[in-house]
Amino acid sequence: QALQGSGNLLFGNLAADIVHSVFQLILELDRIHDYDAPFETLNEMRKTTFSMRCVSALWNQFILSSPRYWCIVNVRAPQAAMVRTIERAQTAPLCIYSVKPDLWEAVHFDKILPLLETRQGQIRTLRLNDRSLYSFGTSLLRLGLPNLRTLEVVPRFDPYREVPTLAYDMPQLRHLKSTAWDPTSDVSWIQGLETLVLGGLNAFGPELYRAFGLCAHSLRRLSLRLGSSLKGLPPTPTTISIPLLEELRLDASSRGTAMEATKRILIPPSAGGIIHVILEPGDLAAIQNLVDFLFPAERNAPASGQGLIEIDAETALLVANYTRGNRAFRFGMPDIAQGVDYEAIRDAIQYLDLRLGHPVTSVTISCNEPYDAEMLVLLSSSNVQRISILTYYPEDLAKSLQATIGKRTAETPEQADSDEGEEALGFQSVRYLAIDTNYRELEELEEVASVLATRQEQLLAEGKSALEEMVLCYCYPDELVFADSQAKLGAVGIHLLQVDSPVIVDFYLSGDIF
Repeated sequence: QALQGSGNLLFGNLAADIVHSVFQLILELDRIHDYDAPFETLNEMRKTTFSMRCVSALWNQFILSSPRYWCIVNVRAPQAAMVRTIERAQTAPLCIYSVKPDLWEAVHFDKILPLLETRQGQIRTLRLNDRSLYSFGTSLLRLGLPNLRTLEVVPRFDPYREVPTLAYDMPQLRHLKSTAWDPTSDVSWIQGLETLVLGGLNAFGPELYRAFGLCAHSLRRLSLRLGSSLKGLPPTPTTISIPLLEELRLDASSRGTAMEATKRILIPPSAGGIIHVILEPGDLAAIQNLVDFLFPAERNAPASGQGLIEIDAETALLVANYTRGNRAFRFGMPDIAQGVDYEAIRDAIQYLDLRLGHPVTSVTISCNEPYDAEMLVLLSSSNVQRISILTYYPEDLAKSLQATIGKRTAETPEQADSDEGEEALGFQSVRYLAIDTNYRELEELEEVASVLATRQEQLLAEGKSALEEMVLCYCYPDELVFADSQAKLGAVGIHLLQVDSPVIVDFYLSGDIF
């Protein structure tokens, strides 16, 4: 009653439970125990709570009076503050977390650990994305945490030498995220898992396989990051059905582990799925198997998916991402340089085009090496609608365009409709072209415009669809040359403009694979 007196203009006559509901929305208290709540969100919750306490003495008193605002414990925060937080939480469920700092710093928990050990029944969430706090986490786990539902831990060990055990009493555990740790099939709590996220695994081994079998009927989210090792698996796999699965993510550093994993599990058609795998140019059979796993009912389906292909000369790799609905297949091919098997790469791309119904595709390429043009030509028959080019050698751009999108070839689908021996222009589906010269002046813009205008006239004369827009990014051409080129291209239906933005031409995919 004191908190909602008639003289209080902030709260008026609102009941305390309504004020709590408003504060809960502001502080996002319903996300405290989400297994995937970003650590930044937990940090912001604590900061916002402190800011709200500073509004007035009344607000401060109101927040201090309720345990629900004191459930978040950051192990790396000052111990005195965290001791007060734990005490103010009283009997409320606790979320204990820590994030590895950018720079190493000592961490002390001699005061909060004894306090938490007396409250193990309150600990509902334990998320320690911090290798140096592994011993802190196991100290709590050894006690038995009967109400723990979310556990995230990074073991402090060499994953190739020592295997830790998490055979502790956690009967309510539903969400597990760990790095470099294989769950064993002899722990009772594994049967109730709904979320299993395991990274840094060297192998897809028999223990992991058996663990899937134990939690298959409760699992809803599964994410694995696998190495290239295969050990002890039976040659004839028994497929494990995961009927309730909603999300699957598989990252594999080789085709072998990816194929072993996918042929041993069966997921429902409604589940979302993402596979990231490192392949070689000749791995067409692996691509076929993995795509069949992700898109079992999509053979030669009408176009509805999307493709994104990046060819980066600086790192000598090709990365491709194909999506359809709630599933995605992404693969990377390293060491794409002079002498690579271009025919094998073309076969893989053409298979994906046909298998997925010619998805609308975007291509980003760095034209800095002689083989870049050869790589781009491999995509001439795909349904490419956008090409983005990053080059450090703008003086070679006109020549490169002439050798790729300006080239006639007999290796396109249009050839089938042509007279015998007649060649057709490739990349007839392209509608958008972006060029970034990385702050170098594009002195040959006039030559580039001539190549594109000639190509456009040929396509229009054949009654074909043609290029609609060309964007220059960080190119800085001569103003008069730009105006002349703009008029020349405009006369054949190509809109030329300048937009300086880092998102026009960029490489996004490789970070998720390599």
